[in-house]
Amino acid sequence: MTAFQLGVAAFLAVCLCLVPVKTHAQSTVRTIKQSQVSGSTAKLQKIKVWNGSGVSISFYEVNEMVKRVWIDDPSQVLIDTDGCLEGIDQNCQNSSAGLLHLRRIKKVPVPGLPQTSATLLTVITQTASGSRKVYHFQVTPSNSRPEYSQVSIINDKPFSLVARPRLSPLVQTINTIKQIRAGMRVAISNGLLSSSDELHNRIEQFLTHFQGGEQMPAAADKAGVSLKLVNKLIELGQI
Repeated sequence: MTAFQLGVAAFLAVCLCLVPVKTHAQSTVRTIKQSQVSGSTAKLQKIKVWNGSGVSISFYEVNEMVKRVWIDDPSQVLIDTDGCLEGIDQNCQNSSAGLLHLRRIKKVPVPGLPQTSATLLTVITQTASGSRKVYHFQVTPSNSRPEYSQVSIINDKPFSLVARPRLSPLVQTINTIKQIRAGMRVAISNGLLSSSDELHNRIEQFLTHFQGGEQMPAAADKAGVSLKLVNKLIELGQI
């Protein structure tokens, strides 16, 4: 084995130890695209509410004002808002709420109300141009560990704004992937890397992100590999 190969072997041996598996803290905000919850393509979205952990529904991101709200079973969930609502607040002349807050309470018997495990929440909003939208949510009390504290309704990304990859960067990406895979084969054939290693799996994850359009630093960060390792594999693939 040459001095260069010994150097590569030492480099690969420490990569797995030096690069920790990337972990992501769970976000407290759950986002839902507008088309998923309103309009002809909408599907009924489930929102959980936990004991001692209320959930807010925000319409700030879509710049809409909440005009009316109905919850079919108010025996377990209370609704509050960050502004007044016509039809609910007696002195409200112009609804100004952009956020709803749902809070779970101990079930209160309501005569004539059927016992259900979930209830329907209907929200009517008004856009800046004056048009109205209808949103439906299935609200379910849950005893599990809280998963989020806010549900944000966000705009759908316009298709016209989706960037199309140009030919030359695409060709460059393909060539780089070929070099990395060639480097992986060299490393495996020299006993420097095994297809069953965790490091091998991370490199495959990097290639998936990189081929999907991620920039090399971002793809490496998501996969938990170092750019030094990627460049070393490219170097091996060029030999």
